[in-house]
Amino acid sequence: MIGPNAALYVDWTRSTKIGAKRAVYFFKKQQYIRWDVEKEEVASGYPEDISKGWPSLLDHFPGVNLSGAIQVPKWKNKIFFFFDGQDRLVSWDVKTNCVDPEKLHADKVLPSSLVQGGPFAPIYVDRGESEAVYVFRGDEYTRFTVSKNSQPLKEDDGYPRKIGQGWTGGLTVAPGCGVSVNWPNRSKVLKNNKLYFFLGELYTRWDIDTHSRNYRLDIPAGWKGWPNFS
Repeated sequence: MIGPNAALYVDWTRSTKIGAKRAVYFFKKQQYIRWDVEKEEVASGYPEDISKGWPSLLDHFPGVNLSGAIQVPKWKNKIFFFFDGQDRLVSWDVKTNCVDPEKLHADKVLPSSLVQGGPFAPIYVDRGESEAVYVFRGDEYTRFTVSKNSQPLKEDDGYPRKIGQGWTGGLTVAPGCGVSVNWPNRSKVLKNNKLYFFLGELYTRWDIDTHSRNYRLDIPAGWKGWPNFS
């Protein structure tokens, strides 16, 4: 399978990090690539070892693959990394660009039965007028409405739900991972805020504003220059 284990969109505007301020990261086993959002291409020099670009991140769970990652700008300037089959997560400080020393329980950040045991796919979505975090697992998903400077105490009322009921025509089972991206250099007429679901060798592009599927393609067909991870 060529699909990523985890995907992450990061806005480094409030960071000391040098370089492009917006990027998508795709993680596969022990490696990752950085996708330049401005140029819409894989950045030069990738794939790279996760241990080099994200020092100490994998040390918390040696030999365990990442299963998801989210940055919610309103949640204390942190990136939350989730690991396959683990009930705890690792947080990364965006300002200092380094890992926090203590692991956190996943259900303290995303309080839902869907994050307890087994793999799940978390995705942060910014619609402009509203923001939410979705968690997909099996044939179910849940939603957390994002509030300013406050992590949720519970999932939204009426959740979890069946994926097929909320994502009609797009999904019936949980994706391997997903990420939302606002492309700055695309159409000046249409909305450029898209959501991508990855499963195996395929991905689905979802239009966030109309909440509908655009298309499904092989990953290399839509992400030109997709590498062979070692």
